[in-house]
Amino acid sequence: MFSIEGEPCTRTNGCTIPHGTANALYLPYVIDSNRNAESSRYADIARMLGLNGTTDDELIDSLTDLLRGINKSLNLPLTLKEFVVKKTGFEKHLNQMAARAVEDPCTPSNSREVSVEDMKKIYIAAYNGNKINF
Repeated sequence: MFSIEGEPCTRTNGCTIPHGTANALYLPYVIDSNRNAESSRYADIARMLGLNGTTDDELIDSLTDLLRGINKSLNLPLTLKEFVVKKTGFEKHLNQMAARAVEDPCTPSNSREVSVEDMKKIYIAAYNGNKINF
């Protein structure tokens, strides 16, 4: 489920981030971007893991916090910036990365329809470490 939804981001990241590391990095951002389309599904996963929260949003936040915590404990970057992706290169390739990600064969299996602008927001959030809320 997660690897499919994060797959277009990992194949088009425009730099040499190892595939598994990119999946781990993007996963919390992709979950946040899909939370409105799949809130009960993500909340159910959080409940099965025994995470804290009484609402779907609280449970999803606990899930993404857990994933970031796992990444941190494994010394994986939490953002593209931490992976030493230079801002100039990121900005230069952002439109192309987003367009490629939307055209990726895995994108139609995503929980919600994603535009190039949406994908750019996901990449920008993953670069800066910002919470996605759209």
